[in-house]
Amino acid sequence: MIEAHEIKDGLVLRLDPDELEASGGKRTDRESVRVEGPHFFLCVAANEQSGNWVPLFYSTGPQRTLVANADKSGPAAWCESTTFLHSKQVWHAPHAAVVAAAIAGGDLSQPAARNTFTEAGVDAAYHVLFPESAGSGK
Repeated sequence: MIEAHEIKDGLVLRLDPDELEASGGKRTDRESVRVEGPHFFLCVAANEQSGNWVPLFYSTGPQRTLVANADKSGPAAWCESTTFLHSKQVWHAPHAAVVAAAIAGGDLSQPAARNTFTEAGVDAAYHVLFPESAGSGK
């Protein structure tokens, strides 16, 4: 189980979007189709209270961008899997909402074996999500 103090940039957790929303998470984009059911989400920016999260997918689709496997770290099955991030759907959520959504989503990761993105991977994802930030050093 994840604890709020463990949430940081690059962390990937399996979250239930219904619980995330019910616990205070908000989507920044209302034009895209909202992710349904438990999904892996990537934290692209976190502070001590909250973070920005983006859903991840195993297949291509509208507004999805392929992630380089070199941008991932953690267990081999994760690092070798095909992963796409949703380039428009960003969620902002307090850490307590993320913890509740991870429990509801069935996240099974452990502190020593978390799915993560490398720092370069987080930067690449951030610039896909917020293209206006390119060149600004995030």
